[in-house]
Amino acid sequence: MGLMERTHLADSAGMLFIYDTMQPASAGFWMFRTKIPLDIAFVDSAGVIRSIRNMVPCTTATALNCPTYEPGVPYRAALEVNAGFFAKRRVAIGDRVMLADTARKK
Repeated sequence: MGLMERTHLADSAGMLFIYDTMQPASAGFWMFRTKIPLDIAFVDSAGVIRSIRNMVPCTTATALNCPTYEPGVPYRAALEVNAGFFAKRRVAIGDRVMLADTARKK
C-alpha cells in the first residue's frame, strides 16, 4: 500500500522499503492512488544512494495508466519522502543512508 490515499506527510517523515535481496534496475514504483508528490531514493546494499526520482500523483481510474518510476540501477532499499525533501537538504546520488543492517559494512 505504501503511501496510497494519504493526503499529508509530515516534513520529516517518509516510508522505507527494505528488501531481503537486491532488486533489479527495472523494478520501479508507481503512484496509483497516491495523492501527494514524492521523491524516492534507491539505495544499494552498502547504503549508498544510487538513484533519485521525482514521482507525481497518478489520478487515473486504473493502475494500468500510471507510469512506473524505475531506478535504472539495482537497489536493496527505497526511501519515499515528500517531493523536494532531498533537494532541500542537499541529499544527492552518492550520499549514504545508514540502514541498521548495512551499518557495519564497508
